[in-house]
Amino acid sequence: MEIKEIDYKGFGKCVRMSNGIIDVDVTIDFGPRIIRFGFCNKENLFYNDIARVYKIKPEKQDMQETSENTFYYYGGHMLLSGPNRYTASVSPDNEPVVYSPLPDGVRFIQPKPKGKKVQFGFEVIMGEDAADIMVVHMAKNCSDEVQPCSLWPVTMIKGGGLMILPQNTDTANSLYPNRTISFWPGTDIHDSRIFYGNRYITINYKPGCERALKIGCNNVFGCLVFVGKNYTFMKRYVHSVKAAYPDFGSSCEICCKKDFAEIQSLSPIYRIEPGHIVKHVENLSAFPTKMNVSPTNEDEISRYIENMG
Repeated sequence: MEIKEIDYKGFGKCVRMSNGIIDVDVTIDFGPRIIRFGFCNKENLFYNDIARVYKIKPEKQDMQETSENTFYYYGGHMLLSGPNRYTASVSPDNEPVVYSPLPDGVRFIQPKPKGKKVQFGFEVIMGEDAADIMVVHMAKNCSDEVQPCSLWPVTMIKGGGLMILPQNTDTANSLYPNRTISFWPGTDIHDSRIFYGNRYITINYKPGCERALKIGCNNVFGCLVFVGKNYTFMKRYVHSVKAAYPDFGSSCEICCKKDFAEIQSLSPIYRIEPGHIVKHVENLSAFPTKMNVSPTNEDEISRYIENMG
């Protein structure tokens, strides 16, 4: 595996990791963000906000926008936190990142927070001869009090495609519900982009559409798939059926914006003791898209997922 510093487009210094099959670029002038993920010398699967269009400005309208009071999405893959995620997400992360090589990857850590109670970072682990990475997300309690926190990795995908959320099909215990779906304000449950199946929920994402759409569910399989025109992206993680999750029990969430789609997983809600660290692990994979997948044919969707790679 090759690791080197590069300048990437409008994002300043980044660390590039490559195994000759895929390459990954992580920002170190801010963030960190995994700003690029894709096959070597091929297109970036992640959305990049080079113009800084998507941001959360200071609450006071008369305040001048600065790097100290404005949260920029930047694009790519980032780590936020919950359950009070709005408060966490508006905390700017525009300072340089500390990074250190590992035997099979790189660790990226935000500077020790000033006024913030939780410090975030992640490790990117890359194997040989593989088109996937493992991302170990970390949150450290830097305060003197116990902090409730759910780790919330957000991946911003570019281009149109079909998003697939597997549903719980276990019928062993019929006394209790085993599927939940959460809807965010403005989301129309009759939106033609959404298909509700017995095994899968699918969302047909089309760039340019500004109608609100965000849903979450208790994804017991810990698997999210985005089938794009040229490449298929898969996010995997571990869902704990005995743990409490934010947003009415959601361990995954899908959000459609005008220019990109967000694929999100969530960890259980932790109570982090002072000085302690909690982790949430994802596997991010890329595959060439081999066929058009019908958003309403669940047998076809199953075959496609089983035969990926």
